[in-house]
Order: sequence, then structure tokens, then C-alpha cells
Amino acid sequence: MGDRVTAGFRDRVLEPGPVDVTNPVVAWVRFWTRGWRFHGRASRTEFWWVIALELALTAAALWIVGVHGTGGRWELYADPFGAVVSPRVSFHLVEVEQGAWFGWGSGPRDVRPDAWDAVLLAAVIATVVPRWSLLVRRLHDRDHTGMWILLLVFTGPIGWLVLTGMVASRSRARGARFDRGPVGGRQVSSTDEPQLSS
Repeated sequence: MGDRVTAGFRDRVLEPGPVDVTNPVVAWVRFWTRGWRFHGRASRTEFWWVIALELALTAAALWIVGVHGTGGRWELYADPFGAVVSPRVSFHLVEVEQGAWFGWGSGPRDVRPDAWDAVLLAAVIATVVPRWSLLVRRLHDRDHTGMWILLLVFTGPIGWLVLTGMVASRSRARGARFDRGPVGGRQVSSTDEPQLSS
């Protein structure tokens, strides 16, 4: 019985295309194993399970940092890219030359990160590309190109609302066009389609 359960879990994780996910662990494993794939599709349930898990993990991390570390430096930020922590301060990360430095954040204070801050920074950096690819694959499932993420960059709150509506909507069959080819998006020619014998 255990082998059958393990095989079923593995099949759900490795199944190509969008998968209606009822197990949040399957969605989380698919998030990490497909994190560098910007082709293909992600189902609505797969996308929202990852967002829910990120929200829970991020809230827990912020609580831990607030209790044991430097509370008040971070805040929770959620958009279609996911639920992530955002700095309220400017972190002084790398000394470039005398008096010049490279950092992250746009807060009014310039601070050096402590160990708790470094853990949160590492988590944000490790999940950037998988979150982007998940959003792009979810847009593909809606039959939209990944370029729609530029709405978040150029239109702010309006783009946030539009993209949230897009990822919350149901799948479209024409999104399957993004499953083909090494990077997706290749149009199907008549030689690619299976031939029916008479």
C-alpha cells in the first residue's frame, strides 16, 4: 500500500501540464521542481496552494523574527508573484568603496542585516525565480503570455488587480499551446499532430 501511495504522489508531482492539486505538498514540490520552467502551465489550485503555503510560512517567519530577532524591519507583502517579506529599512549589504555601498530596500534607515535578516533575505532570493515561473505558467494556463507580468512593474495597483483576476479565473483549453517545444509557445504544424490511420 505504501508503494502505491508513494507512486501516486510521484505521478502527481511529475505529471506534465496543469494538475488539479488537492494535496498542498504536491503543489509545493511542483513549485520547487518546476521552478526554472517558464514554459508549460500551472493549474489554479496548484497556484493558490503555493500562495497559501507561502503566506503561512512567511507569517510564521515574521513572527519568529519579531520575537527572537529584529522585529519591525520587515513587513508582509502579497501580490500575484506570491506572499513575500519586504524590508522597511535599507539593508547595507556590500561595501563598494569608501562611503559607497550596495543594498536592498527603500526604508528611511540604513542598517546592516543581522542573522535573522540574512535568513529572510536568503529565502526571498531563493524563491524569486520559482515565483516568477509559477506566475508565468499560471498565465499560460489562462492562454496569456508571461509578458503580462509587466503590468505589475508599470501600472502598480491596477496591474495587481488585473493579474489577480487573471490568475483567479479558470483555465482555457488554448493555453495548451504553451506546453509544446523546449521553451514553449511553438505553434503546432500539421506534421506534429498525430496521424489517424483508416
